[in-house]
Amino acid sequence: MAPALLDYAYAQARLRARLGRLAGRRAIETLAAAPDEAGVLRELEARGRPDLEESVLRAFDDVLAMLAGAPAEVVARYRDRREWENVAVLLRGAERGLPADEVLPLLQPVGELGTTPAGRAVAEAGSLAEAVARLPAQPYGELLRRVVAAGPRGAVERFRLEAVGEREAWERIWRAVESLGAADRRSAARVLGAKLDCVGLLRFLRLRTEHGLGPEELLALAIRAGHRIGQRERALLAHEPPSEWSGRLAHTPYADALEPWDDAVAVEARLSRVLRAAARRELAGTPFRIGLILAYLLLIELQASDLRRVREGRRLGRSAEWICTGLVSGDA
Repeated sequence: MAPALLDYAYAQARLRARLGRLAGRRAIETLAAAPDEAGVLRELEARGRPDLEESVLRAFDDVLAMLAGAPAEVVARYRDRREWENVAVLLRGAERGLPADEVLPLLQPVGELGTTPAGRAVAEAGSLAEAVARLPAQPYGELLRRVVAAGPRGAVERFRLEAVGEREAWERIWRAVESLGAADRRSAARVLGAKLDCVGLLRFLRLRTEHGLGPEELLALAIRAGHRIGQRERALLAHEPPSEWSGRLAHTPYADALEPWDDAVAVEARLSRVLRAAARRELAGTPFRIGLILAYLLLIELQASDLRRVREGRRLGRSAEWICTGLVSGDA
């Protein structure tokens, strides 16, 4: 067996064993019935998941220890998109004028901003423009400073900064995917490509309905990567009203998810279920491809998202029924 296949065989054996330890739908519904957030936290502690983000990052680190070369680079960039999430948290804190000590606990321990004093320097900025000026040059500082310089003087719009930065985060991952061998590239596209499709669809929806961007701006800010959403589909999303998207994208797996187009939260939940189905299909296929590894990580992330919904729902006093309606995870 070729070395690459041996590596995947080892990873596959370990990850399939861990898939059996993912919380099933019934376990998450039981958590949703806890009397309050403290009860949820006690149960998570008993299950060894006291910190959801830490659990996700640990899963990525475990996978990275099994890989090398181009596959490891794909997983590393997928993990490191959380560095962009740190930038987004800092920009929002700067725009709202929040104290640094309120913002810093929200950062994930990823990248320079999450692991060095650079994060505090940005968090202590007195304005959005100053926060951008204090960002490390790479991977997002120089890019966002160009956005600021290109805009009207004194008119920095956070949503445009976020749109550009998020696009770069996902396209960096896709550039790593394109360096894979042909079979791995196809496998990665079925999982990560589907993820990029869903991220891109939500971006189009929110930039249109919440910010009122026109076709040219939408296409300029679009993520130029994905599996089923290509240049033709992006043009359709930019020019057709969202009420038409479901019908016009009937040839994709996302048509049903786009039906409640006027409710972005509902669309997001439906798209997440499409992603879960894509991950499960990949897990049922050949084990000797990177897709199995990416599918495992995607399921870990979806489970963490459900567990966060349970925690937040109990903290806000939401009913168990309300919480369970928005769950994405299911039994293996």
